[in-house]
Amino acid sequence: MKNKKISMVSAIALSATCMIGSGWLFSAQKAAQQAGNYAFLAWILAAVMVLAVGMCLCKVVEIYPVRGATTRSSALSHNHIFGMPFAFANWFGIMVTVATEAQATTQYLSDIFKNSPLMGDDGLTLYGKCFALFILAVYLFINFYGIKLLAKVNNIVMALKIFTPLFAIVVLLIVHFDKTNFSLASNSMFHATSAIGAIVGAGLIYSFNGFQTVVAFASEVENPKKNVPKSIIYSIGIVLVVYMLLQLSFMGAVPKDSLQSGWAALNFHSPLLDLALLLGINFLAMLLLADSVVSPSGTGYTYLGAASRMMYAMAKEGQMPGWIAKLCPVYNFSKRSMVINFLLAAVFLLNAKSWASLMVIVTGYHIIGYMAAPVSMTALKPKTFVFGIVVFTLLGLLMTTIPGADLLKMNGTITLLMAIYFAIQVKKKENIKQILMFTIPFLVYLWLLLAFQPYWYVTVVLSVVFFSYVTHQKYVQAARGIAEEYVDDEEVLTH
Repeated sequence: MKNKKISMVSAIALSATCMIGSGWLFSAQKAAQQAGNYAFLAWILAAVMVLAVGMCLCKVVEIYPVRGATTRSSALSHNHIFGMPFAFANWFGIMVTVATEAQATTQYLSDIFKNSPLMGDDGLTLYGKCFALFILAVYLFINFYGIKLLAKVNNIVMALKIFTPLFAIVVLLIVHFDKTNFSLASNSMFHATSAIGAIVGAGLIYSFNGFQTVVAFASEVENPKKNVPKSIIYSIGIVLVVYMLLQLSFMGAVPKDSLQSGWAALNFHSPLLDLALLLGINFLAMLLLADSVVSPSGTGYTYLGAASRMMYAMAKEGQMPGWIAKLCPVYNFSKRSMVINFLLAAVFLLNAKSWASLMVIVTGYHIIGYMAAPVSMTALKPKTFVFGIVVFTLLGLLMTTIPGADLLKMNGTITLLMAIYFAIQVKKKENIKQILMFTIPFLVYLWLLLAFQPYWYVTVVLSVVFFSYVTHQKYVQAARGIAEEYVDDEEVLTH
């Protein structure tokens, strides 16, 4: 008897619920601060960008409708060595998100008391970081002992994630909507280019991440060739409408007194909660407080478990030290991997002032992970070269909007992880020439992006050269010549 397949409606719901996380709690204000009225354009551009990445992944799924295709695309098109930097970026993006969710909860809870010790003018205080660390510890405890219990209430968490933003939109539009907020004199400082910077800086890409979830379940979706692309398109469209309405209701609800210095000066620590309290909508404030604990926590403990299992899998494959892969006989998972991910998340949390600062780093890792999609698509389907190179170049340009200090951290961590991988392979006496051939080009590309960050035209040239090189059929054939068998024959859709 065959397992029941996921319908298209269920696939749409899966992607949509994965996209709605902590981002919506902050991004409406961040987009208004950075782009003013052009925030709406920024949302559209972000949606188009992730949709383009999604369509690239769909082309890969047409050939390999397998489990985990999202993170395996570059290994499927080239080999596991070439896919390592992208795999590390995906893992780090998930792991750092755990810290981001703990920060989101802390920032929103800081408004329970006046003069809260959790937040200062510059971000989380020492007390705030300690509180966020406590939340991280709760995520760890849940993964050790309580994950089965919480899995039973996951549907309630999902329902709250969907209901709260929709309810907030309706309430804000009814209670207070001032259309003159969109014609402030200070709005003249914003331009269409402001929207481009807001795509990453305001957390818009972060808010859409999760769109690719349905691709990971491609082997379990009914008629994946047709339904996976449709699911991505519809889910992104639905979530875009929600985010646009949230942006509209937020900007229309802010009192004039708070906009005397314009949108750029607006600085609520907990944007929607602060706005609800300012307008005296106490019932909405209570709901937002509850959601700020439940929704980020649901993502936090789930992602900690996912990151730990990814690290365990890498250790099993020889991409991380083997001692990490030792399983706990009682709970049948790697406690070592769990603790390492917890400690890494804690390091990122302690070195970030606020949700916004950590969110940018997470987005950077996500973008690096996205870069594998157009590369893999074109390697497998050379006729898609033009579309692939455009998508890859746009992702490269988005990378240059990330602050240099954050780019340095991202490049440094991925390079360090690749150095660890290299050392493990040297110890195992693997073919070092092959490792260098399939990892160095992307690392060089990342460091050159940082070196020439202010010059967008250099980024375009670098992106075109790198993409053309790694998707050239001679390079792809060389990569696949040493590729291991990654997917079962039963999973591969042959043509």
